[in-house]
Amino acid sequence: MPQNLLPPDISFKALLRLAGPIFVANVAIIGSGTIDTIMGGQLGAEHLAAIALGIAATISVLMGLVGILQGLSPVAGHHYGARKMTEIGIDLGQAMWLVVGFSLIGVPILMATDFWMELGGAKGEVARMATQYMFWTALALPGSMAARTFIAVNAAVSRPRVTMWVSLAMLALKAPLNAVFMYGLFGLPALGGGGAGISFFILTYLSLIAYWVIWNKDKFYKKMHAPVFVRPEWKRLWNLLKIGVPMGLSTFFEVSSFTLMAIFVSRLGPDIMSAHQIVANLTSMCYMVPLSLGIATSVLIAQSLGARWPSVAYECLKRTLKLMVTIAVVMSVLLFLFRSFILWLYTSEAEVHGLAMSLILFGCFYYVFDAMQSVSAFALRGYRVTVAPMIIYGIMLWGVGLGLGYQFAFHGEWAGGPYGVFGFWGATATGLFLTGISLTIMALWVGRQFAKDDSHSPDEMRAAILEAESHKPQP
Repeated sequence: MPQNLLPPDISFKALLRLAGPIFVANVAIIGSGTIDTIMGGQLGAEHLAAIALGIAATISVLMGLVGILQGLSPVAGHHYGARKMTEIGIDLGQAMWLVVGFSLIGVPILMATDFWMELGGAKGEVARMATQYMFWTALALPGSMAARTFIAVNAAVSRPRVTMWVSLAMLALKAPLNAVFMYGLFGLPALGGGGAGISFFILTYLSLIAYWVIWNKDKFYKKMHAPVFVRPEWKRLWNLLKIGVPMGLSTFFEVSSFTLMAIFVSRLGPDIMSAHQIVANLTSMCYMVPLSLGIATSVLIAQSLGARWPSVAYECLKRTLKLMVTIAVVMSVLLFLFRSFILWLYTSEAEVHGLAMSLILFGCFYYVFDAMQSVSAFALRGYRVTVAPMIIYGIMLWGVGLGLGYQFAFHGEWAGGPYGVFGFWGATATGLFLTGISLTIMALWVGRQFAKDDSHSPDEMRAAILEAESHKPQP
């Protein structure tokens, strides 16, 4: 391998140039759920509760499996930094084989709707609409996972604008399609909350087709195509799984701690569930900022390591953490000050709004630490350190956040409980606080250890950073 490869540009401008489109794409993706939530909320608490339960179950399964596939991102980023372009296409092919295998697992799990309804305590119309929603999201699962592999590659090769435009196009179609199936336009039956699942199915496969066409037609990707049909290779599959399985479990612990909380909260009644879902959706939207910066950091660290500049990777980590903490503090303050106005956008029901006003205070507290853990966790993925973060997520988010939260919510008599939904949110805030501190310390330690092995002097590192900044970025 050549020793004089240039590291990626890690300036704040470059970081934001990479993170910006990732942010827009992620907002567009989660915006689909936001549209479902808002449109369901306008139909009534039962419709919103059905959508919330359907989303919770779908996301729990989808993100756990997608998280494993995200092992492709640091691998592809390392190839890109090392200028091994065809290796990217070969590993993309291996990831597609994993999609096939994971579909055989994920689809039946989502199709087991009786289990999810019992878990969420859903009955009557809520259960009927949630079941309908999950039937269509189960069918969409293979397409959604396949699309996410292309998204992972786009980020790894610093082309997030592709994902951004595809995601925005799908978002633009979401509300019209929802209206057709939820409200029963053009002579179709009005399916209410269940109709949102059909639009999810349609848009998932439209996005997959778009990514496939771009991958095959855009000249930028031609040099990354595998020279022959990619057959399953155990060594490459194992390499992806070795990185991806802990990432998938981490994602599962993180996402399911909220989605399972939503399922348990649904037992407390439609009004409480509605307030919980509104705040969960709002905090998820805010989380897109640290998530986007975290993904960008992971990409730049992987590219730096591929180009054999671990000192540049460490510098990138420190810069991003400083930037993210500053942004998170500002956003927490703004969310606190304007919380009433923002929540009225979601609901006009006074009781639901009042409950949401109380729950959002927990989000204002833990947001800074949630931002820290996101950037740190993704940075560690760039370093291919995934097992230790997985353990921390399991203990803090499931053990403290979900487990202790369940006790405080439904029991906790020894502590003056039960506290209902507040028990869940209090424990979750505590878990995220501990996760943020732990992962930040770990990421800084790992980055420092890698930097110690860099053969370049500090002057060479600074010169390389300046040279990388002067290069024209690829469109």
